[in-house]
Amino acid sequence: MVDHRELYEDVTAALARAGFDTERGPSGPSGLRIAELPQGVLVGWSPGADQDAGQGAEPGGDGADGPGDAAPPPGEGIRTAMTGAVAAVLRESGYRVAEAGPGELLVTAGPREREEAVRSGGAPEAAAVPEQWWG
Repeated sequence: MVDHRELYEDVTAALARAGFDTERGPSGPSGLRIAELPQGVLVGWSPGADQDAGQGAEPGGDGADGPGDAAPPPGEGIRTAMTGAVAAVLRESGYRVAEAGPGELLVTAGPREREEAVRSGGAPEAAAVPEQWWG
C-alpha cells in the first residue's frame, strides 16, 4: 500500500486554510470527508441529517409537482456546490484532482510531488483544462 499520509495532511491543511471545517474527524459538522486511500486522498461531502430534513419540497407545497417534475435528492445542489468549491481550492493550490464519483474527488498529487517529478526528469504536466461548472 502506498502511504499518502503527507498528501492527506497537506490536502487537509489547504482546505482548512480556505475555510473548510476539517477539524472534527472524517465527517465533521460540515459533512466534509477526507480519507487516505491507496490511490491518493479522497475528499467528499455528504449532507448531515439536519441538512436532509425538510429539503426537497417547497414550503407550503405538497411535494407533488406532477409527472416528470421530480425534485433532485435532498442536498444534491449543496453537494454539487461543495464539490466544485473544494475542487477549485485544491486545483488553485496546485493539486491534481479528478472526479471519483458523485460528490467525491480523488487527489493524487500535490505541488511537492509535481515539482519532484519535474526535477527528476519527468515531463511537466500540460495546463489543466478549465473545469466545467454545472448549471
